[in-house]
Amino acid sequence: MRINSLRIRRWGMSLLEVLAAVILSSMIAMTGLMFVQGHGRTTRDRSCQAHRARLQNDVELFVRETGKTPDKMLESIRTVGYSGTVLPDCPQHAGTDGRTNYRWDGSKVICGYHPE
Repeated sequence: MRINSLRIRRWGMSLLEVLAAVILSSMIAMTGLMFVQGHGRTTRDRSCQAHRARLQNDVELFVRETGKTPDKMLESIRTVGYSGTVLPDCPQHAGTDGRTNYRWDGSKVICGYHPE
């Protein structure tokens, strides 16, 4: 005796399938977010490095032209002839006081947020 099984047609997803889809999409989203955050950090690091290189060039020009070394706060190169009236800030620096966070240590421009 053979019993014909009835096939029930489902129109939606089960709760287990919905949970699995949510978990998988969350994992993919978190992986993408980690990838984007890593690039943001790299961009800030490279931007800081570019600012330091520019300031280093301005300091070397100042030393060649004046024969003096700049002060620690780099205020002596804050002129139109060197770095301009506004010195750049490290992207990590949240200060709004108008001063740069870069310093002159006697041989190179340094950043407190990105020690070498």
